[in-house]
Amino acid sequence: MAKTELTIVMPGMAAILSQEINRNTIPPYLTKLISKATKVEMVEGVSRSLFNHFSESPLTSSDLPICDVVPTKGVIIKADPCYLHADRDRLLLFAKGITLTEQESRELIGEIQPLLSEIGELKLINASSWQLELNHVPDIQFSALEEVEGKGVDAYLPVGEDRRQWLSLWNEVQMQLYNADLNQHRMASQQLPINSVWFWGMGNFVPTQAVWNTVSGQSELLTQLVGTNPSANYRVEPPEAWPNGKNLWLLKEVDTESDWQATLQDLDRTVFGPLWQQLSKVAIDKVILQIPQFAEYHITPYSRWRFWR
Repeated sequence: MAKTELTIVMPGMAAILSQEINRNTIPPYLTKLISKATKVEMVEGVSRSLFNHFSESPLTSSDLPICDVVPTKGVIIKADPCYLHADRDRLLLFAKGITLTEQESRELIGEIQPLLSEIGELKLINASSWQLELNHVPDIQFSALEEVEGKGVDAYLPVGEDRRQWLSLWNEVQMQLYNADLNQHRMASQQLPINSVWFWGMGNFVPTQAVWNTVSGQSELLTQLVGTNPSANYRVEPPEAWPNGKNLWLLKEVDTESDWQATLQDLDRTVFGPLWQQLSKVAIDKVILQIPQFAEYHITPYSRWRFWR
């Protein structure tokens, strides 16, 4: 009889568990799962983790081929709006959580499109996601935006034969955005300026032929990746009982800027408590809890008897 395995991806939890002071605030069932499990270091972010769940082989390059799983055809890359913050001798990049309207995005795209006219056309996907449709494939490798977030950009600058051209273009874009009227208005109203874009998302994606019996969760990227594996049974909400075989569940990101303790208490009641009971009844054979950029926890029904933990 086929075994029932469940992989749970829990974004946002790394920021909580990495602080020792938070350990005593983790609710009981989640604490049991973590303490009884076999722990493995996990360096991947949530996007790379999701890609690897649907990829023929693990993605090891600095970029993620997000533009290869979108419906748009042609040579495209992401050119997402961001804020570069000068911190002594380095520039820190921030894109997550920036408040930006679609109208503001259109205005900023209009500011920098003349700089991009020779290589392609910049288009709006949504307020925080822009896409550059290129005239030809550049000889360059970028770095995935998620993995640069909050870090100094120097270690993540593009490499390749066309590196100099793209760095020059990037600097020109920054100068144009610095002088944009919209950014002056944003700063006057205590909002962060959009003083740069981040190019990324190139590459080819080779999907796996392996089948996820059930895939659950709400994420644009998850939906796009499920589209590369038509055999996967996708549903936003998880089933009442997980079927035999391999199953994947992406939880909603834990927002550390809100009442995350209440969020975890709710998850303990609705997710981790029932999972613990299923493990107790051997109704599920293995659970893998992935906390991106922190750790991966493997637990089976027999792990529960590790009384020394």
